[in-house]
Amino acid sequence: MSVAVLARCGRSFRLAGRLLPGDTLREAASLYAFCRTVDDLADEATDPAAARAELLALRKAIRAGDRTHGPAQSFLQLQASHGLSVRSAVTLIDTVTRDLEPVRLADERALMEYAYGAAGTVGEMMCALLGVGTAQTWPYAIDLGMAMQLTNIARDVIEDAGRGRIYLPATWLPDDVTPGTLPECANAVFPAVRRLLEHAERRYRNGARGFAHLPPRVRPAIQAAARLYEEIGVRILRQGPAYLSAGRCVVPTGRKLVLLVSCLIGAQRAPHLSPYPAALPDVPGAHA
Repeated sequence: MSVAVLARCGRSFRLAGRLLPGDTLREAASLYAFCRTVDDLADEATDPAAARAELLALRKAIRAGDRTHGPAQSFLQLQASHGLSVRSAVTLIDTVTRDLEPVRLADERALMEYAYGAAGTVGEMMCALLGVGTAQTWPYAIDLGMAMQLTNIARDVIEDAGRGRIYLPATWLPDDVTPGTLPECANAVFPAVRRLLEHAERRYRNGARGFAHLPPRVRPAIQAAARLYEEIGVRILRQGPAYLSAGRCVVPTGRKLVLLVSCLIGAQRAPHLSPYPAALPDVPGAHA
């Protein structure tokens, strides 16, 4: 069932997942399905109060280790077998729960805190699932997860505005930009999108330093997932402000296949182990 959820909802992850061994793919798909469930409770909520109650019940079940709670089962099974962090899962749920209210992030710090809670935590959980869950590897995974989340924000600016959410920091935008006016402010908004993708690029680069810590059998898949997501940002920058009115930016299948092949070839080379750079100042507490 989890692999089916991955195939239906995660196009880039589905392709990258084909490079994973079967057992690891099933477990990664199970983690993806759990995270997708958390996201969907907020994104598809028609009754915010009921969605909040469901998220709080899921949070409680995870903290209590209650496997009778259906949505908590997949996470708790992985937690038992791989030592996934309960704190990471709870932080993810808490972050997504805040999306049930209108979102307007005040500044860059708030953006990075959100990106960590929404996706840096997923990087932490993936580390444990892949058997590299150590203090040495977590910073790379956090950066990679945050980079993907920043790319998501850039891709979904208009879609999120339709839900009353603006994740671009208020300090990066003109004062008169609101969820209602954002679609008509493409030229004023795009500099903030460019700045967002510059932050994402820094984190993709830092995350890539950690590929050398991954087991060779899973390295191509993680590299491919990162590269496919990074390509979304490349295409947004190429389109410029017009991308905001062109519908969701996607990477054509042909280009995805080229990137997959390049990741397969690159993963065969002996990786260089390098220390993690000094903690970035705009990631409050994420690398602790």
